[in-house]
Amino acid sequence: MKIYNINLNSKIKLKNLSLAIGNFDGIHIGHKKLISQLINKSKKNNYRSSIMSFKPHPREYFSGNRNNFEIIDNKSKIKLLSELNVDNYILLKFSKAVSSLPPEDFINKILFKKLGVKLLIVGYDFKFGKYRSGGVKLLKKLSKKYNYKVSILKPIKSKKTNKVFSSSRIRKNISIGNCEGVFHYLGRYWSLRGKVVRGKKMASKINYPTANILPPNLIKPRKGVYAVKVIFKDKKYTGIANFGERPTVNGKKLLLEVHIFNFNYVLYGKDLTVEFVKFIRDEKKFKNFEFLVKQIKKDSQVVLKLFKRKKYGI
Repeated sequence: MKIYNINLNSKIKLKNLSLAIGNFDGIHIGHKKLISQLINKSKKNNYRSSIMSFKPHPREYFSGNRNNFEIIDNKSKIKLLSELNVDNYILLKFSKAVSSLPPEDFINKILFKKLGVKLLIVGYDFKFGKYRSGGVKLLKKLSKKYNYKVSILKPIKSKKTNKVFSSSRIRKNISIGNCEGVFHYLGRYWSLRGKVVRGKKMASKINYPTANILPPNLIKPRKGVYAVKVIFKDKKYTGIANFGERPTVNGKKLLLEVHIFNFNYVLYGKDLTVEFVKFIRDEKKFKNFEFLVKQIKKDSQVVLKLFKRKKYGI
């Protein structure tokens, strides 16, 4: 997969693209179905299947808050798109200049002159251009002038819930700790990835070592204890994690603490991916460290029992 980082002034001239536009945050089940259609249409017409996203996300840009919003980072998105056999991933820098483009200028300057789009695949509610004033009707109206065809996709719904697969629905489920709901719409466990940093080693004193990860600039899960699966060097392990500020030990910042069952590697400085499988309980401030230790043991038994079930096993 070829990757293009472009802005409004980039001198780039691609050709024969079939293009889907959107942020594809999370690459959920609905996205995958859309991408499958994109690739099939591309092969049929001998076009290059392409995805164009914006950085930052337009919602982040206009709100001024560029923290704790996206479901996955760009590196993970690139990996997932590559695994789906997309030919091109185009990341357009979203700026004041881009947001101020009249709809036809967006088509002419970006889709026509820079990208050479021959087939444009968008959702039924797609909006673009200044004040989001452009839509499906305008795309169809200008298609002959700029020599492209338009394919409009209807919303893709879950057969189980009859609700649309959407990134906003997944964000909501992450924020309330509904791991099962996240899995249903995302099609996999949601995860956080990061390097292991040194902690206070308090857990090691009770023979309960944890790998500590500073949360990346993504949406934050509900504070509390989770059953997790941990990926290290392409191998998957089970474990238990706490996400929060650790009030019992006077913690001051958010931290993901992960205890991996039956694991004895030194992980400082190593990359870990932590998949959130099931929410166990909210974070709580205990009377003292001893009470916390007792609760940790109880939580561990709950999680170990959970992973014995076929549904959650590795």
